[in-house]
Amino acid sequence: GVWISDGISVNDEGEMGMKISMNFSIDQDDLGRYANAADLRHFYESFSLSGLEVMPLGDDPQHLVEKDMVVGVHLCCITDWMDLDQAMLLSHYRRDLNYARRMRAEYVVFHVTQVSYAESLTYEMRHSDSEVVDAAAAFINELLDGQDYPFWFLMENLWWPGLNMLDAAITSRLLSQVHYEKKGIMLDTGHFMNNHYHLQTPEDAVVCLNQMLDAHEPLLPMIRGIHLNQSLSGAYMKDYLQHPLTPKDDPEALATQTFLHIFQIDQHRPFTAPGVRKLIDRIAPLYVTLEYITRDRKEHAQFLKEGTEALFCK
Repeated sequence: GVWISDGISVNDEGEMGMKISMNFSIDQDDLGRYANAADLRHFYESFSLSGLEVMPLGDDPQHLVEKDMVVGVHLCCITDWMDLDQAMLLSHYRRDLNYARRMRAEYVVFHVTQVSYAESLTYEMRHSDSEVVDAAAAFINELLDGQDYPFWFLMENLWWPGLNMLDAAITSRLLSQVHYEKKGIMLDTGHFMNNHYHLQTPEDAVVCLNQMLDAHEPLLPMIRGIHLNQSLSGAYMKDYLQHPLTPKDDPEALATQTFLHIFQIDQHRPFTAPGVRKLIDRIAPLYVTLEYITRDRKEHAQFLKEGTEALFCK
């Protein structure tokens, strides 16, 4: 394939290939980095990106995000949900799905997982992968059956019970139960790395991801999108499991405790190993999101520079 400058590749038959975007949250942390819509557009276009994968956490009073910027919408996912009221969950997700329809998003992202704050600290899980994917598939069908949404519904892996890409039979079990026609997987490379504490280098991660793809070979066409990032936190996790934290009783303190722990695990840094481009070519997704956690605009620019160089080099 040949790369052209606006983040879209053209294959040898002249067909359009994948779109490359960056993650963007509608919250003050991200909104405050840009003066106006033109500034935001100029920022992502300077890295040859097609647009944004938006997480609609709040309101956008400056109207920074314009319709033609949105490639995908990351639904605001609730990770501890299996015991919650289904009507509340449906209205929560429908709000984001309606936003995606309004913004003409080409895909939405949904986490298939179940983990409470306490479980994520103790690593004593109450549900198996199969229990979680069965419950998630039933919920997704309730959410999407009879709706006429135009976008892809991409289910994302985490490193908790549910879809974690550790067992192709579980991945297949999930996909086979979801009725929605335009369904697929959003493979988060960093979340996959978080399952494997032995990984020390980006090169190790490329090998490990390719082994997972070998096991998922028949399902590779279902991987329609990739959240491309790197998370090598195995040393932290090995140490953590020797001295796990005791969950705090106060709900706010517990939430803070959990988020600090999660940020140590899930690094969302640029994935720049030789072999990243080959990995992407092997999967041939429709969408790649350079999904990073950054402190400010300058760091985000640096991460995008590193990430796009790895992606665009043959």
